[in-house]
Amino acid sequence: MSFALGQRWISHTESELGLGTVVDCQERTLTLMFPATGDQRTYTMAAAPLTRIQFAEGDKIKSHEGWQLLVSDVQEQDGQLTYHGRRLDNDQQVALKETFLDHHFQLDQPDQRLLSGQSDEPKWFDLRLDCLQQQHAHQTSPLLGMVGARVDLIPHQLHIASQVASRFAPRVLLADEVGLGKTIEAALIIHQQILTGRASRVLIVVPSSLVHQWLVEMLRRVNLAFAIFDEERCQSLAEEGGNPFESEQLVLCSLDFLTRFEKYHQLALQASWDLMVVDEAHHLLWSQNEVSAEYAVIEQLARLTKGVLLLTATPDQLGHESHFARLRLLDPDRFHDYRRFLAEEQGYATLADAIAPLVEGESLNKSQMDAIAAFAPEEKERLKNLHPQDHTEVQRLLGHLIDRHGTGRLLFRNSRAGIQGFPARQLQTYALPMPTQYQALLGDPDLAVAFRLAPERHASKQDNWTDFDPRVGWFIETLKRLKGEKVLTICASAATAMQLAEALRIQSGIRAGVFHEGLSIVERDRVANFFAQSDEGAQALICSEIGSEGRNFQFAHHLVLFDLPLVPDLLEQRIGRLDRIGQRQDISIHVPYFEHSPQQRLLDWYHQALNAFEQTCPTGTAVFEQMQDKLMACLDPQSPARQFEQLLSDSKALHEALKARLEQGRDKLLELNSSGRGSIEPLVSAIRESDESPRLERFMTRLFDGLGILQEEKDDSCYILRPGETMVNQLPGLDEEGMTITYERAAALAREDVRFFSADHPMVQHAMDMILTENTGKSSIALSQSKSLPNGSYWLECLFVLSANAERSLQLSRYLPPTPIRLCVDAGGKLVSQHFTGLTPLNSKTAKQLVDALNKPITAALKVAEKAAHKQAGQLRHDSMARMQDWLGEELDRLLALKQVNPSIRDEEIQHVAHQMQQLGQILTQAKLNLEAIRLVVNSH
Repeated sequence: MSFALGQRWISHTESELGLGTVVDCQERTLTLMFPATGDQRTYTMAAAPLTRIQFAEGDKIKSHEGWQLLVSDVQEQDGQLTYHGRRLDNDQQVALKETFLDHHFQLDQPDQRLLSGQSDEPKWFDLRLDCLQQQHAHQTSPLLGMVGARVDLIPHQLHIASQVASRFAPRVLLADEVGLGKTIEAALIIHQQILTGRASRVLIVVPSSLVHQWLVEMLRRVNLAFAIFDEERCQSLAEEGGNPFESEQLVLCSLDFLTRFEKYHQLALQASWDLMVVDEAHHLLWSQNEVSAEYAVIEQLARLTKGVLLLTATPDQLGHESHFARLRLLDPDRFHDYRRFLAEEQGYATLADAIAPLVEGESLNKSQMDAIAAFAPEEKERLKNLHPQDHTEVQRLLGHLIDRHGTGRLLFRNSRAGIQGFPARQLQTYALPMPTQYQALLGDPDLAVAFRLAPERHASKQDNWTDFDPRVGWFIETLKRLKGEKVLTICASAATAMQLAEALRIQSGIRAGVFHEGLSIVERDRVANFFAQSDEGAQALICSEIGSEGRNFQFAHHLVLFDLPLVPDLLEQRIGRLDRIGQRQDISIHVPYFEHSPQQRLLDWYHQALNAFEQTCPTGTAVFEQMQDKLMACLDPQSPARQFEQLLSDSKALHEALKARLEQGRDKLLELNSSGRGSIEPLVSAIRESDESPRLERFMTRLFDGLGILQEEKDDSCYILRPGETMVNQLPGLDEEGMTITYERAAALAREDVRFFSADHPMVQHAMDMILTENTGKSSIALSQSKSLPNGSYWLECLFVLSANAERSLQLSRYLPPTPIRLCVDAGGKLVSQHFTGLTPLNSKTAKQLVDALNKPITAALKVAEKAAHKQAGQLRHDSMARMQDWLGEELDRLLALKQVNPSIRDEEIQHVAHQMQQLGQILTQAKLNLEAIRLVVNSH
């Protein structure tokens, strides 16, 4: 090696120092200054671990000032290089001495690193290949966005999510009955839309009481961290300038906030959203004569937002006009005339009746075939020969009819009548004497209804109500009787919950958690986990009303209603914490009440008139709204008994009439489409197969080991991750305290404190990115000691990647994600299918000597590999183009055909597919091949 002042060299052993400059040359030593870090090193000249950095014509180089130069000529004077060429920022012709090259320069081309003697341990080549293969499999998987959600594999939920999430800018109404999982369906849709690039900016608008529930559900179910926007946050962000709604990609806010603050509503309108989700959409009131402020707010946002999901559990039969209003939000051009909508609905009801026998596996009669043929004339001849046991043909027909159904693409509604898997409910009531302290209180005619139903909330502060209220003693005895079983308890207020928990602690010593709105989200998670623990956890969880929010307490099947809510929907939400699909035991509902009190009357109204404890009650709100005044009057202790008896009779009659209307109005074709029965089973099986495969767990074990992250077994299903002393870089989300993870769905569902690791999990993606974005592993030299291979032979392993860049919304990764191509060339310059195991690294000195000796053969082998890689890349481009044209072409033809018979097919949807095909056609032909990594393997034994 020949050295001169001002030359630039890079260290094999400390490449992180950047480019060094020769500042002193002695007879046997030389000194380099590394400006990027301020370090200085002195080396023995004969054994300096250095490589000269030289560029050639056509290279792009960077100056220490930041501008780039395209090299056209290189001159050398007194041992120092000067580069001539054109500056890329201003097109000026300039000269740049090597002394003024970018000090932070790192060799990033694998062949450059290898030939300059910079090599890493051989395991990094394998990890880089493994990561690329894992990412490729994940991005092309039909399970993308579905497999990683912390949810039970419930067919109808997965069906709705897969159907809706696969669309461009979906605009649908999710109207499953309570307890069937609309929030989970929405979470799955959002998750897949984001992972596939169909959406990046999402706005969720919910009632104020549900804001924290949605925040927790999105994070817990699908690892999406939404930002809560309220007046305080928006004011703070506005002071920094710009539109506060543009500061986050994922935003969650209350409908009340947007309605009360016109300023922030306007700012939300000015921000661009890909998807908006609105929960409790039945609260958006609209009629042909009057529009509520809440409806107007959402209507304006819906007009400017590409995708819209509306969630409601209220069936349309209880208010056709309000149902029309929600569909109007989704497609105002399609649903603009209410009378026309009613006429169309009548036609779909006739069709639903006609296909009912097919759904049940029975034959059609002539009138039913005529009704179907009137709706789809092209099916007339095939109907004559249709056999109900020909499942393939029946499914084809039903699918065709669903596609043509007016609201079949817009509305998904499952009812409990059509979904299996719910437990039975058993009501157990306990009559208790009214304490004298409450008797005097209830005698006040001006006492609010809320205090009549929960008198402890208005009791004298001088007396501790827990000392005289018989429900406290009853609660303690009930817990003792149910020893070993989990008991969820819900009260109206946080104060009641905390006081009851304190009385329980003092009087019995029974372990109980308290869950209320005064706790932070982290504290709520901690309390919920304490309740979930099977051995050392709490027997009881005592909640304020937020206990009726969307937490998963299905491991319990005892529910204590310490008081009763006034609104039927809230009662259903309370019971719904346990009575959810997936609950494996019958639910015992325990209700203590004071005899001859408003509590007893409300209990009797719920049970005798609505049967709301032992059955779900979809009519509850409608009955309550019509009977509210009479019910309030009967909750006055002075009201006569016969008045209450009349209320029970009238309410029961109304409930049964509304329930009959609901059953008559069931659209079985729509329910079939919503349930996915007959079509969703392959997806469910594929997810189960993925769950049972050990592939990801084994891969992550190798990956964590390579990154220096400690993975310790905690039990049969869980691991503990901790940063190791040799950890390469900080893994986002992993702190010093570590975390507990599992790869098993059942363990993740049973324990709130455990992270569910899947191919979708962001930390899995971050871990792979840590490998693929670093230079580590781009070049390596390895020693093989295999006796089955010729001694002294060597091989060059080359890892290429074919990739292209495109807007995420085009979904390029569906057809051509970064695709690895591994090739191996032997010492004779021939391609071989050799794979290696048990490789060990060479020391840096020996490795450098080996590379210098094999410089020319390595260069020749690399050319052989490049030629073969380009040939494979051409075939991959061709295959990805054909796959894209087949898939999108079929979808475009289907949409164009359906557009002729179903006006709910939007022009925007058709145009997007056509645009996607055109753009991807250009992008796929321009996919580039890059050398990702290179490994030299030498066999010696």
